[in-house]
Amino acid sequence: MKTTKKPAVDRLKIIPVGGLDTIGRNMTLFEYKDQILIVDCGIMFPTAEMHGIDFIIPDFNYVRENRDKVKGIVITHGHEDHIGAVSFLLQELNVPLFGTRLTLGLIRSRLEDKKYLIEPKLIEIQPRDIAEIGSFKVDFIRVNHSIVDGVGIAITTDLGTIIHTGDFKIDFSPVDGKVTDMHHFAEYGEKGVLLLMCDSTNAERPGYTGSESVIFEKMNEIFSTANGRIIVATFASNINRIQQVLDSCKRYNRKVVISGRTMVKNIEIARDLGYLSYKDEIIIEPEAASKLPDKKVVIICTGTQGEPMSALSRMANGTHRHFQCGSGDRVIITASIIPGNERTVGNVINSLLRLGVIVHYEQDEDIHVSGHASQEEIKVILTLVRPSFYMPIHGEYKHLKANAKIAESLGIKPSRIIVAENGDILELTKTKFEKKGKIQIQNVFVDGSITGDLSSGIIKERQTMSSDGIIFVTLVFAEGLLMHPPVIVTRGFAEFENEKIRDLIYLEVENRINKLAKSKITKTEVSVAVKRNLKNLLFRTVRRTPLIDTQIIFL
Repeated sequence: MKTTKKPAVDRLKIIPVGGLDTIGRNMTLFEYKDQILIVDCGIMFPTAEMHGIDFIIPDFNYVRENRDKVKGIVITHGHEDHIGAVSFLLQELNVPLFGTRLTLGLIRSRLEDKKYLIEPKLIEIQPRDIAEIGSFKVDFIRVNHSIVDGVGIAITTDLGTIIHTGDFKIDFSPVDGKVTDMHHFAEYGEKGVLLLMCDSTNAERPGYTGSESVIFEKMNEIFSTANGRIIVATFASNINRIQQVLDSCKRYNRKVVISGRTMVKNIEIARDLGYLSYKDEIIIEPEAASKLPDKKVVIICTGTQGEPMSALSRMANGTHRHFQCGSGDRVIITASIIPGNERTVGNVINSLLRLGVIVHYEQDEDIHVSGHASQEEIKVILTLVRPSFYMPIHGEYKHLKANAKIAESLGIKPSRIIVAENGDILELTKTKFEKKGKIQIQNVFVDGSITGDLSSGIIKERQTMSSDGIIFVTLVFAEGLLMHPPVIVTRGFAEFENEKIRDLIYLEVENRINKLAKSKITKTEVSVAVKRNLKNLLFRTVRRTPLIDTQIIFL
Protein backbone atom coordinates (compact mmCIF):
# COMPACT_ATOMS: atom_id res chain seq x y z
CA MET A 1 0.00 0.00 0.00
CA LYS A 2 1.39 3.42 -0.96
CA THR A 3 1.71 6.06 1.76
CA THR A 4 1.50 9.66 0.73
CA LYS A 5 4.15 11.88 2.20
CA LYS A 6 2.87 14.90 4.11
CA PRO A 7 4.11 18.14 2.60
CA ALA A 8 6.73 19.89 4.72
CA VAL A 9 5.30 22.65 6.89
CA ASP A 10 6.80 26.08 6.21
CA ARG A 11 8.49 27.30 9.42
CA LEU A 12 10.36 30.37 10.60
CA LYS A 13 12.47 30.53 13.75
CA ILE A 14 12.77 33.61 15.94
CA ILE A 15 15.55 33.68 18.55
CA PRO A 16 15.72 36.69 20.90
CA VAL A 17 19.37 36.94 21.95
CA GLY A 18 18.75 39.99 24.14
CA GLY A 19 16.19 42.66 24.99
CA LEU A 20 13.77 40.47 26.96
CA ASP A 21 13.50 40.52 30.77
CA THR A 22 16.00 43.41 30.74
CA ILE A 23 16.33 46.96 29.45
CA GLY A 24 19.07 46.81 26.84
CA ARG A 25 21.22 44.43 24.77
CA ASN A 26 18.53 44.21 22.09
CA MET A 27 19.19 41.62 19.38
CA THR A 28 16.84 39.23 17.57
CA LEU A 29 17.55 36.54 14.96
CA PHE A 30 15.05 35.55 12.28
CA GLU A 31 15.89 32.22 10.61
CA TYR A 32 14.08 31.02 7.50
CA LYS A 33 15.11 28.57 4.79
CA ASP A 34 18.63 28.28 6.24
CA GLN A 35 19.10 32.04 6.14
CA ILE A 36 19.37 34.45 9.08
CA LEU A 37 18.41 38.09 9.41
CA ILE A 38 19.66 39.99 12.48
CA VAL A 39 17.66 42.89 13.90
CA ASP A 40 19.56 45.30 16.20
CA CYS A 41 22.70 44.67 18.22
CA GLY A 42 22.94 46.76 21.37
CA ILE A 43 24.62 46.91 24.74
CA MET A 44 23.33 46.80 28.29
CA PHE A 45 24.88 48.85 31.06
CA PRO A 46 26.15 46.93 34.11
CA THR A 47 24.39 46.74 37.45
CA ALA A 48 26.07 48.07 40.59
CA GLU A 49 27.25 44.54 41.44
CA MET A 50 29.27 44.18 38.22
CA HIS A 51 32.37 45.98 39.48
CA GLY A 52 34.67 47.34 36.79
CA ILE A 53 32.50 46.21 33.86
CA ASP A 54 31.99 48.85 31.15
CA PHE A 55 28.98 47.25 29.47
CA ILE A 56 27.48 43.92 28.38
CA ILE A 57 27.03 42.81 24.77
CA PRO A 58 24.95 39.98 23.27
CA ASP A 59 26.31 36.44 23.15
CA PHE A 60 27.35 35.83 19.52
CA ASN A 61 27.99 32.07 19.84
CA TYR A 62 24.91 31.01 17.84
CA VAL A 63 25.76 33.60 15.18
CA ARG A 64 29.36 32.33 14.98
CA GLU A 65 28.17 28.74 14.58
CA ASN A 66 25.79 29.81 11.79
CA ARG A 67 27.72 32.73 10.25
CA ASP A 68 27.36 31.32 6.72
CA LYS A 69 23.58 31.62 7.05
CA VAL A 70 23.59 35.30 8.04
CA LYS A 71 22.49 37.50 5.13
CA GLY A 72 22.20 40.93 6.71
CA ILE A 73 21.74 43.15 9.76
CA VAL A 74 18.92 45.67 10.18
CA ILE A 75 19.09 48.43 12.80
CA THR A 76 15.88 50.14 13.94
CA HIS A 77 17.42 53.28 15.49
CA GLY A 78 20.59 54.80 16.94
CA HIS A 79 20.31 54.25 20.69
CA GLU A 80 23.17 52.41 22.41
CA ASP A 81 20.92 49.53 23.47
CA HIS A 82 20.33 48.89 19.74
CA ILE A 83 23.65 49.84 18.08
CA GLY A 84 26.27 49.71 20.86
CA ALA A 85 27.53 46.20 20.05
CA VAL A 86 27.47 46.53 16.24
CA SER A 87 31.22 47.19 16.08
CA PHE A 88 31.84 43.85 17.84
CA LEU A 89 29.37 41.97 15.59
CA LEU A 90 30.95 43.31 12.39
CA GLN A 91 34.27 41.83 13.50
CA GLU A 92 32.51 38.44 13.29
CA LEU A 93 30.52 38.90 10.07
CA ASN A 94 30.94 40.32 6.59
CA VAL A 95 27.33 41.12 5.68
CA PRO A 96 25.52 44.35 4.75
CA LEU A 97 24.02 46.46 7.52
CA PHE A 98 20.89 48.56 6.84
CA GLY A 99 19.86 51.69 8.72
CA THR A 100 18.60 55.23 8.34
CA ARG A 101 20.96 58.14 7.79
CA LEU A 102 21.45 59.25 11.40
CA THR A 103 21.62 55.66 12.65
CA LEU A 104 24.45 54.90 10.20
CA GLY A 105 26.19 58.16 11.10
CA LEU A 106 26.26 57.15 14.77
CA ILE A 107 27.42 53.62 13.88
CA ARG A 108 30.26 54.93 11.69
CA SER A 109 31.59 56.98 14.59
CA ARG A 110 31.81 53.76 16.65
CA LEU A 111 33.65 51.90 13.90
CA GLU A 112 36.44 54.49 13.58
CA ASP A 113 38.79 52.94 16.15
CA LYS A 114 38.10 49.32 15.14
CA LYS A 115 40.08 47.25 12.64
CA TYR A 116 38.27 45.12 10.07
CA LEU A 117 39.68 42.73 7.49
CA ILE A 118 36.95 43.88 5.09
CA GLU A 119 35.38 47.34 5.27
CA PRO A 120 31.83 47.00 6.69
CA LYS A 121 29.12 47.59 4.09
CA LEU A 122 26.60 50.11 5.47
CA ILE A 123 23.50 50.68 3.35
CA GLU A 124 21.37 53.77 3.96
CA ILE A 125 17.61 53.38 3.74
CA GLN A 126 14.62 55.71 4.01
CA PRO A 127 11.19 54.92 5.50
CA ARG A 128 9.10 52.95 3.00
CA ASP A 129 12.21 51.62 1.26
CA ILE A 130 12.17 47.85 0.71
CA ALA A 131 15.37 45.80 0.97
CA GLU A 132 15.71 42.26 -0.36
CA ILE A 133 17.94 40.45 2.16
CA GLY A 134 18.21 36.79 1.23
CA SER A 135 14.77 35.19 1.70
CA PHE A 136 13.56 38.24 3.62
CA LYS A 137 11.86 41.32 2.16
CA VAL A 138 12.23 44.13 4.69
CA ASP A 139 10.04 47.24 4.57
CA PHE A 140 11.01 50.17 6.82
CA ILE A 141 8.17 52.03 8.61
CA ARG A 142 8.76 55.45 10.18
CA VAL A 143 8.11 55.65 13.93
CA ASN A 144 8.50 58.36 16.56
CA HIS A 145 10.94 57.78 19.41
CA SER A 146 13.30 59.83 21.59
CA ILE A 147 15.83 59.80 18.76
CA VAL A 148 15.11 60.87 15.20
CA ASP A 149 15.19 58.49 12.22
CA GLY A 150 13.69 55.51 14.05
CA VAL A 151 11.91 52.79 12.09
CA GLY A 152 9.82 49.73 12.67
CA ILE A 153 10.15 46.91 10.14
CA ALA A 154 7.85 44.61 8.22
CA ILE A 155 9.62 41.34 7.39
CA THR A 156 7.88 39.43 4.62
CA THR A 157 8.70 35.84 3.61
CA ASP A 158 6.80 33.14 1.72
CA LEU A 159 5.34 32.19 5.11
CA GLY A 160 3.82 35.60 5.83
CA THR A 161 4.61 39.00 7.33
CA ILE A 162 6.11 39.78 10.73
CA ILE A 163 6.02 43.36 12.02
CA HIS A 164 8.65 44.45 14.55
CA THR A 165 7.79 47.92 15.91
CA GLY A 166 11.26 48.78 17.23
CA ASP A 167 11.09 51.35 20.03
CA PHE A 168 8.17 53.63 19.21
CA LYS A 169 5.44 55.98 20.31
CA ILE A 170 2.71 57.86 18.46
CA ASP A 171 3.46 61.60 18.53
CA PHE A 172 1.13 63.86 16.54
CA SER A 173 3.38 66.92 16.97
CA PRO A 174 7.01 65.73 16.95
CA VAL A 175 9.79 68.33 16.87
CA ASP A 176 10.87 67.32 13.36
CA GLY A 177 7.29 67.11 12.08
CA LYS A 178 7.65 63.47 10.99
CA VAL A 179 4.90 61.36 12.56
CA THR A 180 4.64 57.60 13.03
CA ASP A 181 3.44 56.14 9.71
CA MET A 182 0.19 54.63 10.95
CA HIS A 183 -1.12 54.42 7.38
CA HIS A 184 1.65 51.97 6.52
CA PHE A 185 0.95 49.85 9.60
CA ALA A 186 -2.73 49.82 8.58
CA GLU A 187 -1.87 48.78 5.01
CA TYR A 188 -0.14 45.70 6.36
CA GLY A 189 -3.09 45.05 8.66
CA GLU A 190 -5.35 44.99 5.60
CA LYS A 191 -3.06 42.53 3.80
CA GLY A 192 -2.71 40.28 6.83
CA VAL A 193 0.05 40.08 9.45
CA LEU A 194 1.15 36.74 10.87
CA LEU A 195 3.01 38.08 13.93
CA LEU A 196 3.35 41.47 15.64
CA MET A 197 6.37 42.03 17.91
CA CYS A 198 5.66 45.15 19.96
CA ASP A 199 7.66 47.45 22.29
CA SER A 200 6.70 46.85 25.95
CA THR A 201 8.73 49.45 27.86
CA ASN A 202 5.71 51.58 28.87
CA ALA A 203 3.09 48.82 28.84
CA GLU A 204 2.30 49.42 32.51
CA ARG A 205 1.59 53.11 31.89
CA PRO A 206 -2.05 54.01 31.12
CA GLY A 207 -3.10 56.53 28.49
CA TYR A 208 -0.86 58.07 25.85
CA THR A 209 2.78 59.18 26.02
CA GLY A 210 3.19 62.96 25.85
CA SER A 211 4.45 64.79 22.78
CA GLU A 212 8.02 66.09 22.52
CA SER A 213 6.57 69.52 21.73
CA VAL A 214 5.47 70.09 25.36
CA ILE A 215 9.14 70.11 26.41
CA PHE A 216 9.83 73.27 24.44
CA GLU A 217 7.17 75.19 26.37
CA LYS A 218 8.59 74.07 29.74
CA MET A 219 12.14 74.79 28.57
CA ASN A 220 11.21 78.34 27.61
CA GLU A 221 9.45 78.85 30.94
CA ILE A 222 12.65 77.89 32.81
CA PHE A 223 14.87 80.00 30.52
CA SER A 224 12.64 83.05 30.96
CA THR A 225 12.90 83.00 34.79
CA ALA A 226 16.51 81.84 35.31
CA ASN A 227 19.01 84.49 36.40
CA GLY A 228 22.07 82.21 36.52
CA ARG A 229 23.62 79.45 34.46
CA ILE A 230 21.41 76.71 33.08
CA ILE A 231 22.87 73.19 32.87
CA VAL A 232 20.86 70.78 30.71
CA ALA A 233 21.64 67.07 31.07
CA THR A 234 20.24 64.85 28.33
CA PHE A 235 21.12 61.73 26.38
CA ALA A 236 23.69 62.53 23.72
CA SER A 237 21.48 60.73 21.19
CA ASN A 238 18.36 62.83 21.88
CA ILE A 239 18.88 65.16 18.93
CA ASN A 240 15.40 66.71 19.09
CA ARG A 241 15.89 67.59 22.77
CA ILE A 242 19.27 69.18 21.98
CA GLN A 243 17.64 71.19 19.16
CA GLN A 244 15.03 72.46 21.62
CA VAL A 245 17.75 73.64 24.01
CA LEU A 246 19.62 75.37 21.19
CA ASP A 247 16.42 77.09 20.05
CA SER A 248 15.75 78.32 23.61
CA CYS A 249 19.32 79.62 23.82
CA LYS A 250 18.82 81.59 20.62
CA ARG A 251 15.53 82.97 21.88
CA TYR A 252 16.97 84.14 25.21
CA ASN A 253 20.37 85.23 23.88
CA ARG A 254 22.48 82.67 25.70
CA LYS A 255 25.72 81.03 24.59
CA VAL A 256 26.19 77.26 24.74
CA VAL A 257 29.03 75.13 26.05
CA ILE A 258 28.92 71.46 25.06
CA SER A 259 30.48 69.22 27.72
CA GLY A 260 31.23 65.53 27.27
CA ARG A 261 33.06 63.77 24.45
CA THR A 262 30.05 61.73 23.30
CA MET A 263 27.83 64.80 23.38
CA VAL A 264 30.30 66.81 21.28
CA LYS A 265 30.67 63.97 18.76
CA ASN A 266 26.94 63.29 18.38
CA ILE A 267 26.14 66.97 17.90
CA GLU A 268 28.80 67.22 15.19
CA ILE A 269 27.42 64.12 13.43
CA ALA A 270 23.79 65.32 13.64
CA ARG A 271 24.66 68.76 12.31
CA ASP A 272 26.78 67.38 9.45
CA LEU A 273 23.87 65.15 8.43
CA GLY A 274 21.33 67.96 8.64
CA TYR A 275 19.49 66.89 11.79
CA LEU A 276 20.59 69.90 13.90
CA SER A 277 20.46 73.55 12.92
CA TYR A 278 22.29 76.37 14.72
CA LYS A 279 24.73 79.21 14.02
CA ASP A 280 28.39 78.67 14.82
CA GLU A 281 28.61 81.71 17.10
CA ILE A 282 26.14 80.27 19.60
CA ILE A 283 28.67 77.56 20.62
CA ILE A 284 31.59 78.69 22.81
CA GLU A 285 34.49 77.04 24.61
CA PRO A 286 34.48 76.66 28.43
CA GLU A 287 37.20 79.30 28.79
CA ALA A 288 35.01 81.86 26.99
CA ALA A 289 32.05 81.02 29.25
CA SER A 290 34.00 82.10 32.33
CA LYS A 291 34.21 85.64 30.92
CA LEU A 292 30.44 85.94 30.42
CA PRO A 293 27.75 86.70 33.02
CA ASP A 294 26.15 83.48 34.33
CA LYS A 295 22.77 84.55 32.91
CA LYS A 296 24.28 84.33 29.42
CA VAL A 297 25.55 80.72 29.69
CA VAL A 298 23.97 77.31 29.06
CA ILE A 299 25.87 74.02 29.41
CA ILE A 300 24.60 70.95 27.55
CA CYS A 301 26.06 67.78 29.04
CA THR A 302 25.65 64.07 29.71
CA GLY A 303 24.87 62.50 33.08
CA THR A 304 21.13 61.86 33.20
CA GLN A 305 21.70 58.43 34.79
CA GLY A 306 24.18 59.57 37.43
CA GLU A 307 27.15 58.03 35.65
CA PRO A 308 30.17 58.69 37.93
CA MET A 309 32.42 60.04 35.15
CA SER A 310 29.74 62.08 33.36
CA ALA A 311 29.99 65.86 33.16
CA LEU A 312 26.98 66.41 35.44
CA SER A 313 28.31 64.08 38.17
CA ARG A 314 31.68 65.80 38.09
CA MET A 315 30.04 69.22 38.39
CA ALA A 316 27.95 67.98 41.34
CA ASN A 317 31.03 66.52 43.05
CA GLY A 318 33.28 69.52 42.39
CA THR A 319 35.70 67.60 40.15
CA HIS A 320 34.81 69.11 36.76
CA ARG A 321 37.78 70.80 35.12
CA HIS A 322 35.87 73.91 34.03
CA PHE A 323 32.63 74.28 35.97
CA GLN A 324 31.56 74.17 39.63
CA CYS A 325 27.85 74.21 40.48
CA GLY A 326 26.51 76.61 43.07
CA SER A 327 23.68 78.82 44.23
CA GLY A 328 21.97 80.52 41.32
CA ASP A 329 22.52 77.64 38.90
CA ARG A 330 19.65 75.62 37.48
CA VAL A 331 20.05 72.02 36.38
CA ILE A 332 17.52 70.40 34.04
CA ILE A 333 17.74 66.59 33.92
CA THR A 334 15.59 65.92 30.90
CA ALA A 335 15.42 62.11 30.87
CA SER A 336 13.63 59.42 32.82
CA ILE A 337 15.60 57.22 35.20
CA ILE A 338 16.45 53.82 33.74
CA PRO A 339 15.47 51.08 36.25
CA GLY A 340 18.48 50.26 38.41
CA ASN A 341 19.92 53.79 38.27
CA GLU A 342 17.68 55.34 40.92
CA ARG A 343 20.38 55.46 43.60
CA THR A 344 23.11 57.01 41.43
CA VAL A 345 20.74 59.64 40.03
CA GLY A 346 19.45 60.38 43.53
CA ASN A 347 23.00 60.90 44.77
CA VAL A 348 23.71 63.46 42.04
CA ILE A 349 20.45 65.34 42.70
CA ASN A 350 21.13 65.40 46.45
CA SER A 351 24.66 66.74 45.87
CA LEU A 352 23.33 69.49 43.58
CA LEU A 353 20.62 70.51 46.05
CA ARG A 354 23.19 70.75 48.87
CA LEU A 355 25.13 73.21 46.71
CA GLY A 356 22.05 75.42 46.43
CA VAL A 357 21.24 74.45 42.84
CA ILE A 358 17.62 74.46 41.64
CA VAL A 359 17.08 71.03 40.04
CA HIS A 360 14.32 70.19 37.56
CA TYR A 361 14.01 66.44 37.02
CA GLU A 362 11.55 63.65 36.30
CA GLN A 363 9.09 64.55 39.04
CA ASP A 364 8.58 67.99 37.45
CA GLU A 365 5.69 68.06 35.00
CA ASP A 366 6.65 68.33 31.32
CA ILE A 367 10.44 68.29 31.86
CA HIS A 368 10.70 64.94 30.10
CA VAL A 369 8.47 62.74 27.99
CA SER A 370 9.16 59.11 27.23
CA GLY A 371 10.03 57.80 23.81
CA HIS A 372 7.94 54.65 24.28
CA ALA A 373 4.28 53.88 23.64
CA SER A 374 1.90 53.77 26.59
CA GLN A 375 -1.08 51.41 26.78
CA GLU A 376 -3.44 53.29 24.44
CA GLU A 377 -0.78 53.60 21.72
CA ILE A 378 -0.05 49.87 21.94
CA LYS A 379 -3.79 49.31 21.48
CA VAL A 380 -3.78 51.56 18.40
CA ILE A 381 -0.97 49.58 16.75
CA LEU A 382 -2.62 46.26 17.65
CA THR A 383 -5.92 47.47 16.17
CA LEU A 384 -4.26 48.67 12.96
CA VAL A 385 -2.12 45.57 12.43
CA ARG A 386 -4.58 42.88 13.61
CA PRO A 387 -1.97 40.09 13.87
CA SER A 388 -2.66 36.38 14.08
CA PHE A 389 0.01 36.02 16.79
CA TYR A 390 1.56 38.45 19.26
CA MET A 391 4.92 38.76 21.01
CA PRO A 392 5.80 41.52 23.52
CA ILE A 393 9.44 42.67 23.17
CA HIS A 394 11.81 45.23 24.75
CA GLY A 395 11.36 45.37 28.49
CA GLU A 396 11.59 43.68 31.86
CA TYR A 397 9.39 40.64 32.47
CA LYS A 398 6.70 42.75 34.18
CA HIS A 399 6.54 44.98 31.07
CA LEU A 400 6.22 41.97 28.75
CA LYS A 401 3.40 40.52 30.89
CA ALA A 402 1.58 43.87 30.98
CA ASN A 403 1.85 44.07 27.18
CA ALA A 404 0.46 40.56 26.83
CA LYS A 405 -2.57 41.59 28.94
CA ILE A 406 -3.21 44.53 26.62
CA ALA A 407 -3.33 42.13 23.67
CA GLU A 408 -5.72 39.84 25.58
CA SER A 409 -7.98 42.82 26.35
CA LEU A 410 -8.36 43.34 22.59
CA GLY A 411 -9.42 39.77 22.00
CA ILE A 412 -6.17 37.99 21.14
CA LYS A 413 -6.28 34.54 22.72
CA PRO A 414 -3.57 33.77 25.33
CA SER A 415 -2.61 30.69 23.28
CA ARG A 416 -1.59 33.05 20.45
CA ILE A 417 0.64 35.22 22.66
CA ILE A 418 4.17 34.27 23.72
CA VAL A 419 6.06 36.00 26.53
CA ALA A 420 9.54 34.78 25.69
CA GLU A 421 12.95 34.83 27.37
CA ASN A 422 16.37 35.48 25.87
CA GLY A 423 17.62 32.31 24.17
CA ASP A 424 14.18 30.84 23.48
CA ILE A 425 13.79 29.24 20.05
CA LEU A 426 10.33 30.26 18.83
CA GLU A 427 8.83 28.49 15.85
CA LEU A 428 6.23 30.22 13.70
CA THR A 429 3.99 28.59 11.09
CA LYS A 430 0.77 29.78 9.49
CA THR A 431 -1.22 28.08 12.25
CA LYS A 432 1.10 27.86 15.27
CA PHE A 433 3.49 29.97 17.33
CA GLU A 434 5.33 28.01 20.02
CA LYS A 435 8.55 27.55 21.96
CA LYS A 436 10.76 24.80 20.52
CA GLY A 437 13.82 24.72 22.73
CA LYS A 438 16.52 27.11 23.86
CA ILE A 439 20.05 28.19 22.99
CA GLN A 440 22.52 28.90 25.78
CA ILE A 441 23.00 32.62 26.42
CA GLN A 442 25.81 34.00 28.58
CA ASN A 443 26.63 37.50 29.72
CA VAL A 444 29.50 38.78 27.58
CA PHE A 445 31.28 41.58 29.40
CA VAL A 446 33.43 44.36 28.02
CA ASP A 447 36.03 45.32 30.61
CA GLY A 448 38.43 47.90 29.19
CA SER A 449 40.06 46.25 26.19
CA ILE A 450 38.99 42.76 27.30
CA THR A 451 35.84 41.14 25.90
CA GLY A 452 34.50 37.78 27.01
CA ASP A 453 32.34 35.95 29.49
CA LEU A 454 34.78 36.96 32.27
CA SER A 455 33.73 33.87 34.14
CA SER A 456 31.34 34.51 36.97
CA GLY A 457 34.25 33.73 39.31
CA ILE A 458 35.94 37.02 38.42
CA ILE A 459 32.78 39.02 39.08
CA LYS A 460 32.31 37.19 42.38
CA GLU A 461 35.89 37.96 43.37
CA ARG A 462 35.29 41.66 42.73
CA GLN A 463 32.07 41.53 44.75
CA THR A 464 33.88 39.76 47.61
CA MET A 465 36.70 42.32 47.64
CA SER A 466 34.22 45.19 47.75
CA SER A 467 32.15 43.73 50.60
CA ASP A 468 34.47 41.47 52.65
CA GLY A 469 37.99 42.68 51.81
CA ILE A 470 41.09 40.73 50.80
CA ILE A 471 43.93 39.03 52.70
CA PHE A 472 47.40 38.32 51.27
CA VAL A 473 49.43 35.55 52.92
CA THR A 474 53.11 34.97 51.98
CA LEU A 475 54.93 31.84 53.18
CA VAL A 476 58.61 31.07 52.60
CA PHE A 477 59.89 27.46 52.97
CA ALA A 478 63.36 25.98 52.98
CA GLU A 479 63.99 22.25 53.35
CA GLY A 480 60.37 21.69 54.32
CA LEU A 481 60.41 24.23 57.16
CA LEU A 482 58.78 27.62 57.44
CA MET A 483 61.67 30.12 57.37
CA HIS A 484 59.92 32.94 59.27
CA PRO A 485 56.41 33.91 60.45
CA PRO A 486 53.83 34.40 57.72
CA VAL A 487 53.71 37.82 56.07
CA ILE A 488 50.09 38.94 56.25
CA VAL A 489 48.52 42.00 54.58
CA THR A 490 44.83 42.84 54.97
CA ARG A 491 42.79 45.29 52.93
CA GLY A 492 39.19 46.43 53.44
CA PHE A 493 39.05 45.86 57.21
CA ALA A 494 38.54 48.40 59.98
CA GLU A 495 41.74 49.10 61.91
CA PHE A 496 40.48 47.45 65.10
CA GLU A 497 39.79 44.25 63.10
CA ASN A 498 43.24 44.05 61.51
CA GLU A 499 45.25 43.12 64.61
CA LYS A 500 42.72 40.52 65.70
CA ILE A 501 42.60 38.95 62.24
CA ARG A 502 46.37 38.90 61.81
CA ASP A 503 46.85 37.20 65.21
CA LEU A 504 44.29 34.54 64.29
CA ILE A 505 45.93 33.95 60.92
CA TYR A 506 49.46 33.70 62.36
CA LEU A 507 48.35 31.02 64.81
CA GLU A 508 46.23 29.06 62.34
CA VAL A 509 48.82 29.12 59.54
CA GLU A 510 51.73 28.10 61.75
CA ASN A 511 49.74 25.23 63.28
CA ARG A 512 48.58 24.05 59.87
CA ILE A 513 52.04 24.35 58.27
CA ASN A 514 53.73 22.50 61.12
CA LYS A 515 51.38 19.56 60.52
CA LEU A 516 51.87 19.65 56.76
CA ALA A 517 55.66 20.01 57.00
CA LYS A 518 56.00 16.45 58.29
CA SER A 519 55.02 15.13 54.85
CA LYS A 520 56.25 16.15 51.41
CA ILE A 521 53.89 18.81 50.12
CA THR A 522 53.61 20.89 46.97
CA LYS A 523 52.98 24.61 46.66
CA THR A 524 49.45 23.91 45.44
CA GLU A 525 48.67 21.68 48.42
CA VAL A 526 49.95 24.32 50.85
CA SER A 527 47.89 27.03 49.14
CA VAL A 528 44.68 24.97 49.11
CA ALA A 529 45.08 23.96 52.76
CA VAL A 530 45.78 27.51 53.94
CA LYS A 531 42.86 29.02 52.00
CA ARG A 532 40.40 26.36 53.15
CA ASN A 533 41.30 26.66 56.82
CA LEU A 534 41.47 30.43 56.87
CA LYS A 535 38.12 30.71 55.13
CA ASN A 536 36.45 28.56 57.81
CA LEU A 537 38.30 30.31 60.64
CA LEU A 538 37.41 33.84 59.51
CA PHE A 539 33.75 33.02 58.97
CA ARG A 540 33.51 31.49 62.48
CA THR A 541 35.22 34.41 64.18
CA VAL A 542 34.37 37.61 62.25
CA ARG A 543 31.48 36.39 60.06
CA ARG A 544 33.22 37.50 56.86
CA THR A 545 34.49 35.60 53.84
CA PRO A 546 37.26 37.78 52.37
CA LEU A 547 39.19 36.88 49.24
CA ILE A 548 42.37 35.05 50.27
CA ASP A 549 45.44 35.21 48.07
CA THR A 550 48.54 33.14 48.89
CA GLN A 551 52.13 33.34 47.68
CA ILE A 552 54.12 30.20 48.46
CA ILE A 553 57.89 30.35 47.97
CA PHE A 554 60.11 27.23 48.16
CA LEU A 555 63.82 28.04 48.48
